[in-house]
Amino acid sequence: MMAVTKAPELWAAGVPIVPFVNWFTEIENEDPVLQQSDLATMGDPVKNKALYEERSPINFIDQIKAPLLLLAGGHDPRCPKTETQQVVEAIKNRAGTVDYKIYDNEGHGFARVQNQIDAYQRVADFLLAHVVPADCSCSLNE
Repeated sequence: MMAVTKAPELWAAGVPIVPFVNWFTEIENEDPVLQQSDLATMGDPVKNKALYEERSPINFIDQIKAPLLLLAGGHDPRCPKTETQQVVEAIKNRAGTVDYKIYDNEGHGFARVQNQIDAYQRVADFLLAHVVPADCSCSLNE
């Protein structure tokens, strides 16, 4: 997410998988053990507000130019699905191109083979629809 927000001109498309987007909501909603680890790393969210803001891609959503496909687990203790939902809502609000899939029976990553197959098929289809191959002089509409 930081890549497509901080260097938007470099990306034809983006596929964040179990994305992290907002330090404030991440710490609020994540597993308590992970929360303590993040607080130890980042410090207090009130005292270090500027650091939290600078490292939260959600604050730079307006910079994104590329279409996005987000994939997340419904029971992710590290990057709760609400992180993905924030991005989807923000991109839709600015009429950008975004698609997403929440795998309700998954956590941080996809353990079930059927979900892995579905996820990678979605990624392939999305990239084929939005990225012109480097060795092709064609357009995506052909």
